[in-house]
Amino acid sequence: MKQYCSAYTEPCKRLVGAMLFFLALLLAAPAHAAALHERQQELEPLFDAPCVRYQVPKVLALAIARQESGCHPWILNISGRDVRPRSKEEALRYGHWAMCAGRSFDVGIMQVNSYWIRKHGWPLEQVLEPANNVKIGVWILAQEIQRHGLNWKAVAYYHTPLHRNPERGRQYAQLVLGHVKKILAEK
Repeated sequence: MKQYCSAYTEPCKRLVGAMLFFLALLLAAPAHAAALHERQQELEPLFDAPCVRYQVPKVLALAIARQESGCHPWILNISGRDVRPRSKEEALRYGHWAMCAGRSFDVGIMQVNSYWIRKHGWPLEQVLEPANNVKIGVWILAQEIQRHGLNWKAVAYYHTPLHRNPERGRQYAQLVLGHVKKILAEK
């Protein structure tokens, strides 16, 4: 009997561990959603002027910010890995390192890609500033809307060049659409 029980102990422990993990996720989801909503509300005024200026629907720009950064102002993505600095200074250190290393990286609320930063010679300090980051992100989105129309292709191109990876672009657009629906339901 002892051998029989010990053979099933490890799988049972893993099953119980997995169940506890998923339970923790379920319990954390409302808190995460509330924190995201709170961060979004704090940042929302930054979207007003750029969205009007570039004729971009504010709900779409907010949905992209939710998808890209969870509305965290200092977040970076360096070569496909998220980095969550605790301060602007720490974010700048990571950003400068990535820039000097020649890495592809995204910064800030709208996750402005290093391609744009290098192309226009923008100082990283300015791009990371939340108001500037939103203006630049909305401007980039406006260019894609002018090029493709106000549709999923424009949203997809904000994130992924469709000629490189059309499926990834479609998936991104679907995620953004989900955020649009959540934002509209919250109002």
